[in-house]
Amino acid sequence: MMFSSLPFELLRKIASLLSLEENKNLRLTSKNLCRLATPLVFQTVSLYLNDDRHYQRCMSLLEALGTPSYLTQHIKTLFIDGSFNPPYGKGGFWDKIMNRRRRAICLIEKRLLRAMPSLASLKSLYFSGFYPGELSPDSVNAIMLALSNLPLLSLLDINFHRGRTSYLDFHDLDSITFTVGEHMLHVVPSLVARSPNLTRLRLVCSKQEGVVPALSVFSGIHKGKLSRVEQLTLEGALILPTHDVPIIVPHLRHLTSLRILITDVAEEFWSALRIEMIHLEDVSVDIVNDALLEYLGSYSGSRSMMLITRQEDDNGSSQFWNSILPRHADTLVELYVLPDHAGGWCLDNKSLNYIRLCKRLEILRVKVDQETLDVKDGTNIIVGTNVQIHV
Repeated sequence: MMFSSLPFELLRKIASLLSLEENKNLRLTSKNLCRLATPLVFQTVSLYLNDDRHYQRCMSLLEALGTPSYLTQHIKTLFIDGSFNPPYGKGGFWDKIMNRRRRAICLIEKRLLRAMPSLASLKSLYFSGFYPGELSPDSVNAIMLALSNLPLLSLLDINFHRGRTSYLDFHDLDSITFTVGEHMLHVVPSLVARSPNLTRLRLVCSKQEGVVPALSVFSGIHKGKLSRVEQLTLEGALILPTHDVPIIVPHLRHLTSLRILITDVAEEFWSALRIEMIHLEDVSVDIVNDALLEYLGSYSGSRSMMLITRQEDDNGSSQFWNSILPRHADTLVELYVLPDHAGGWCLDNKSLNYIRLCKRLEILRVKVDQETLDVKDGTNIIVGTNVQIHV
């Protein structure tokens, strides 16, 4: 049995039997443990007000946050999951008579408004499936304003966004993530425009909204000003057509990491990056073409590459293994080559020899086709190598 699980009365009885010196040592140990553990325990806090299992604990936490306390200085990350509604159902005769749900919502409003200003050390804020619920618009706006004014807040992550929520008060962010939600263009461009020092931007666009031009992400930035984004992730129902390339590339002059897994990317985009000498240390793509390969072969120094090839032919595979990979061999730490079809993009003995040139490689994920696996003699690549391979 854990000592902490003993009844309080029994613990008090045990403590009463200790000597004065033992009591002093016990108290000192408890204080030191509290001092060391508190920053770790309260570093990340989550609110699940709409969940029966967590509601009472979250309400107690909000009450504690609303009281001046040294605990709040340790909270660096806040997760807000679901709505601000209580878990009580809308039915039930006695619930209606006692107006229990309305009273619970009023209490949530009161505690949230009192708690938010105390989170002065908060750096990261995550909304997952969030919507205001039945809180009054004025209360929600006041909560959002209080959160947006926290002095150290630099990361905003919005997941499964529902269109009723406004994030217009947030500003001066270093990192923005918007993942699979409604009305992305109502949220992201204004956030980007109000965050001139933004360095990390991640967007996953739902196909339910239709295709969205990637350029629109920067549409809120005033003419003459440019983004300073260094890490950019674009996934889902986004497109980058040819006529948008000259406008979007100036916003990417500081780019070092690009993950672009979208519906369509114009070849001119890669040509523009090559001409502007924007050299990526980390690149992930799922549309491989001649312009991309020419770009990757125009410089050296990448640390991570992920190529997902959709085409059935082997176009470009020899160029990648023979010419491009050796240019990055001295720096490459991660390599993913994941073709949808068998052929030259799959691992064979020739490509393995080039992979062996990458002395700093820590993570390798490649595919082996069935024809290679069926080789019976000692040239079978699976049997004849010590390299860890994902099949």
